[in-house]
Amino acid sequence: MIPGLAISSLDIPNALEAFRDAPAGLLDARVLQRRIDRKYLLPRRQLEPLLACLIADYQVVRSAGRLAATYDNLYFDTPDRRMYEDHRRGRGRRYKVRQRHHLDRQLSFLEIKRKDSDVRTVKARLGRPFGDSRLDEEACAFVEQHSPFRATVLVPQLSIAFHRATLLGTNVIERMTLDWDVELRDNGRRERLPDMAIVEIKQASYSNLSPAVRALRALHIREGSVSKYCLATVTLADVRDNTFKPTLRAVERLSA
Repeated sequence: MIPGLAISSLDIPNALEAFRDAPAGLLDARVLQRRIDRKYLLPRRQLEPLLACLIADYQVVRSAGRLAATYDNLYFDTPDRRMYEDHRRGRGRRYKVRQRHHLDRQLSFLEIKRKDSDVRTVKARLGRPFGDSRLDEEACAFVEQHSPFRATVLVPQLSIAFHRATLLGTNVIERMTLDWDVELRDNGRRERLPDMAIVEIKQASYSNLSPAVRALRALHIREGSVSKYCLATVTLADVRDNTFKPTLRAVERLSA
């Protein structure tokens, strides 16, 4: 059983109701498996005014008929957390390995994310049986095809659950995700971050002309470096966290 957030408790921002539904053709055109990721950390209460600025330029993706989806991600790393350390040290090429469970659609995927030195993100995805988080023979082969890690040394380190709304640019090649009700978990701890939201803008190429970027700037929300995996690691584990102290302070301010 996946210990994710209860779908029935989903608190959907009211402004999502005003968006048009994205057709399948637009969803196919905005996959962006190779892209620029731009991230923003903001108070949960600012989702409503932000969404209100985007209605004319974006369409919403429904998940099993819902305006927002419930995700549960299980992250793998080496026992000494080499992937986390690569992120902390800012290595030019770094990876994340996770099992992503779409709870409302009952779909699961093994995903490998690679961040290159040119700040582009490349994602590879393998469909898995729903709720199955094992690294079996097929999964191990996929990990080793798309990353430099031996799959047999990877272990589950932590999981992250959250609610997500996805918007697609109508006239701009862009996908935007808004995450809230983030919950961090490992074997011994749970930390909920109910007052925080994370916005990601996924672009084919870097551009400040995006309606979403302009809306965030108008609301005085600054772009930053926010990795949910790294945030969960420094919150739950005894690791060096100097690189992520600004993000930790921002989360503490939002949670105060």
